[in-house]
Amino acid sequence: MPSGYASMADLTPGRDVRRLLAAAVALMLVVFAGACRDKDVVTASYATMAEAREAGAPGRGDLPAGIPEGAHDIRIASDPDSSRRWGLFNFHPADADALRALLQGEEASLAGVECDIPHRIEWWPILLRGSIDAEQAKAAGLQSYRSREGNLIVVVNWKQGRAYYWKV
Repeated sequence: MPSGYASMADLTPGRDVRRLLAAAVALMLVVFAGACRDKDVVTASYATMAEAREAGAPGRGDLPAGIPEGAHDIRIASDPDSSRRWGLFNFHPADADALRALLQGEEASLAGVECDIPHRIEWWPILLRGSIDAEQAKAAGLQSYRSREGNLIVVVNWKQGRAYYWKV
């Protein structure tokens, strides 16, 4: 008799099917429970900073105060049940100094940093999901900073004129 079976009755196809079915149900429950965690996360997109302001995004805390006026192609996601926030925006070279004014002067390492963004937020780069590979981010031209206010991590690609931020 195969090891792990107490008797010949344990080898019956019906019992194996029931065990397999029970394992499948347990696995589905775990998957669905994790999927429901971020169901309340709200997303929004704005073509310009003026549009975002008109919608009240800065006042709700979805956008950090002081985002450059010329910011465009803005995307935000927020969890109304917590302080979790994520966003990205593009900026013109002329707005680089305004963005730098929001950041602490020295670069901050991404080593050991996690970004817990929901998987359904498709516009967020894979490189900045989960446990971030600092060397890979650097190789992609990304520089990371802490915000002067609001406890944010801000990752910037200065050459492309794009910034990503999230609340830690």
